[in-house]
Amino acid sequence: MKIPALFALAVGATILTNQTNASFITGNIDFSSISGKTVKLLGPNSFLLSTGLDFPDGPNAAVDGATGSFAGELGTTATFFDFYFATGANPVWQLTDGHFSFDLNPGVIKSSGVHFLAIDGVGTVHDLTHVLSDTPGEFILTTQGSPSSKNLRFSWSAETDAAPVPESGTIIAGALLLLTFTGAAIRVLRKRFACSQ
Repeated sequence: MKIPALFALAVGATILTNQTNASFITGNIDFSSISGKTVKLLGPNSFLLSTGLDFPDGPNAAVDGATGSFAGELGTTATFFDFYFATGANPVWQLTDGHFSFDLNPGVIKSSGVHFLAIDGVGTVHDLTHVLSDTPGEFILTTQGSPSSKNLRFSWSAETDAAPVPESGTIIAGALLLLTFTGAAIRVLRKRFACSQ
């Protein structure tokens, strides 16, 4: 009886270890506009009133900074896709080499003025090679310049930070497994203490 119980605990510990050792995407990746690519505003022709961005066919962005899981992408290119601030995009960007992409959740925060536009949102970074697990991330896009016509020639840059967060199911499973091992250890210690008296 004791051996199957210990075997079940060992199997449970192995399964939990495999789940908690999931490899998440880490680091950040920075983009800038490629010269000659013209971005259009969606909606009114004003940073203050625009409702989204219309990117030209890609690749339309250069990777000019990369750390962590993205480090090998420095110097490559990406395609940014059109999106409305209220609805997000799936994906909002994808690397030309097909390694990573980012889905932007609806409801980004938009800050704007006459000469700037800043977008801040959250979403999910995907490893399209399926080696690393999908990871929550933050998306920031800023513009510099002033719209003077519907076709804008402002510069822009964007950054995505991957921020791994443990899944609640993994945390709960770990706590339950820890309680099981603690209970078993207490029983063994009680038996040894009782036998020594």
